[in-house]
Amino acid sequence: MRLTLRNLLAYLNNIIEDPADIEEMRRKIEESEFATGLVHRIRSTTSRARLGAPSLEGRGIGLDANSIAEYLDNELPADRIPDLEKICGESDVHLAEVAACYQILALYMKGTGEVDQGLRDRICGIAETGEVRPRAAVSATDRADQSRAVRGAAGLPVAEPLPPPATMVPPAPPRQPMVERARRPFEVPEYLRVGQRGKWKPLAVTLLLAFLLSAVALRAMGPFDRNHPLMRLVGVTPSVTVSQGTAPRAAEPTGEPDAPVAEPSTTGQEPAAEATPGEPAVAPAAPVAGADAPGVRPPLDERVPAGRPDAQTPPRPPVPAAPAGEPGPAVVPGVPDEPRAPGAANPSMPPATEPAPAVAQDEHPPAAEPAVPPAAAPAPAPAAPVEVGYVKLSQPDFLVRYAAEAADWFRLPARTKLLSGDRLIVFPTYRPEIVLTPGVQVVLAGPAAVQTQPQNAQGEVELAIQYGRALIATAGVAGARIHLDLGGQKGTATFPEAAAEMGIEVARYLPPGADPEADAGLPVISIYTTIGRIEWQAAGAAATPIEQGQVRVLVGDQSQTMAVAQSPAWIQGAELRDVDRLASSALEPFVTPDRPASLTLRERTEDRKSEIRSLAARCLAHLDSFESLVKEFGDDRQRSYWTAEYDTLRQSLRRGPDAAAKVRKVLEAFTGADAANLYRLSWGYSAEQLRDGQGAKLVEFLDHDSLPIRVFAFENLQRITNKTLLYRPDLAAAQRRSSIQRWKEQLESGPIVYETLPTPLQN
Repeated sequence: MRLTLRNLLAYLNNIIEDPADIEEMRRKIEESEFATGLVHRIRSTTSRARLGAPSLEGRGIGLDANSIAEYLDNELPADRIPDLEKICGESDVHLAEVAACYQILALYMKGTGEVDQGLRDRICGIAETGEVRPRAAVSATDRADQSRAVRGAAGLPVAEPLPPPATMVPPAPPRQPMVERARRPFEVPEYLRVGQRGKWKPLAVTLLLAFLLSAVALRAMGPFDRNHPLMRLVGVTPSVTVSQGTAPRAAEPTGEPDAPVAEPSTTGQEPAAEATPGEPAVAPAAPVAGADAPGVRPPLDERVPAGRPDAQTPPRPPVPAAPAGEPGPAVVPGVPDEPRAPGAANPSMPPATEPAPAVAQDEHPPAAEPAVPPAAAPAPAPAAPVEVGYVKLSQPDFLVRYAAEAADWFRLPARTKLLSGDRLIVFPTYRPEIVLTPGVQVVLAGPAAVQTQPQNAQGEVELAIQYGRALIATAGVAGARIHLDLGGQKGTATFPEAAAEMGIEVARYLPPGADPEADAGLPVISIYTTIGRIEWQAAGAAATPIEQGQVRVLVGDQSQTMAVAQSPAWIQGAELRDVDRLASSALEPFVTPDRPASLTLRERTEDRKSEIRSLAARCLAHLDSFESLVKEFGDDRQRSYWTAEYDTLRQSLRRGPDAAAKVRKVLEAFTGADAANLYRLSWGYSAEQLRDGQGAKLVEFLDHDSLPIRVFAFENLQRITNKTLLYRPDLAAAQRRSSIQRWKEQLESGPIVYETLPTPLQN
């Protein structure tokens, strides 16, 4: 019999029946110093009352309760048993857990456990009458017999009972009169009198907490005035207060060709205030703040009627002609300037000057001033960023935002305000949450790229998702809507129910073998209803209801609603491996808000842990930095992460021709003569290309001198055939020879073909 932990526990609990095996185990324990020490550790750890126990919801071979149960039940796979026994040998907590569980099981393996009849009667009496009866007296002999039985079942030494002295007679207990016993009041324990109390206090506390939570949620949606969304639901018309120092907004275009567009009057305007350091400069004219910005419509109550006297259009200042021989400023009509940070100067706009003189109601623009040609008119100023929400995230999850002034990406701390036009990136393995005003909660499942948009005239939220996954829900408001731009396809999602949630997945389908720089691919959008019911209305189409358990799939201009047997794993947050969770937790503290994220990630690509290096390289790929990702395929220490890294490279090619061109340039810079083959291998292969000889080319690449080419070829073959044939690209040529021969035999038996043809939904 081998000296293993399980056999040692069986010996200590008297489970072994063969006397020869018992003697053999005893002899091996005496001869082994380690086994003798382990026996003492088992007896010591099982008797320590404050040692503790593993977590009930742990993961891994040593923390999962199912692993220990399978080990004790002889159901654990043989390749996992050494790992568990090694953990027990190093940890007293796990050793005590296994030994104590085995000891309990041993008691029932020897016979049925018995419960003392007196204890059974006491428990039944408490349940029936609510009275606690005094415990029946147990003789010392009975207690000794019970103690010897328990110690014998546990494998502990049992002391022989001593014969009672013949002359020793126990004294009789003092008798108490029955009157004193009757006078002693019986007190029911406090925990048994809980049901006798009134229930109004817990109810009041619950109602108070519900009221406070409701008040906080309503306050988060806006001030308690006529403009609050709750007031809109009950039919109260919102009011807008315009201060005397603020010029009225421009009138809404009426659709008549000759209707003048009203601009604010400059009468009574004050000169622009000096900008305080750290605050954005305020232009003298109020409409630049957003009323006249393209794509933003002012609320109905703030529009100026065309018939009001202050709706006259003042003349625009003439553009000074450029001196002879000098070209004027190049202005492209209809193209706004590049977005800039608040407070930064716009190089395409003239410097602020004194306000123009007011034009009376009965006056007209001077005839002497020539009309400005449309081509020379200055481009409209971009809309000033407005607040659209904030970041709501826990410590392990985070996202980054692009800062134009630094031309880099920075981490956003919790409670950071989000502005319209913000470009946000969520790295793989992270799931941050943002809140968009009013009351729309969005959980972004990385990797994802989104951009915030200003609210429309009705105060409804707008969000653009370039790629990635998101869970969207409202703050308990029935009828809420959100406008979405999903990879270029626009639509509106309506939540008819207060408790509703939807999941969105946005990707692009690029057929295998297609040139990513010549083919932009098709947008593939999946809209899941996870809770309740939603309605999806594409631009220019009727609304389509999507019930819970259904998915609406949009591929190009085709759409279809289907039933879903089981929600995708990413909706439940169960798509990550344990190693990815560990890597994300270890990488997160290094990315700080005061330092560019790209710089920190490049430093982490040199980390001593392989999982952190791989995750940092994949994160950099979503910032269009592919150098570290390409280097990973030449490092044989990263073999376990090549598949995930190759998937990231393929996803980068699908983002568009620009991203594909960047990947090609990085391959040319870092792989030299192998760049052309690697770039072609990253496209994949269609079924026709495989039949035309590319399948044989893939098998030939398995024996290439370049490790990255072997990795790319094997990843293609593995995805096409769903086979490995025990091939490993990181092994030496002699060790690869047998597996390459299997691939050649596979090729001789027939061409390399797809086991399952790829589709847009399996991209």
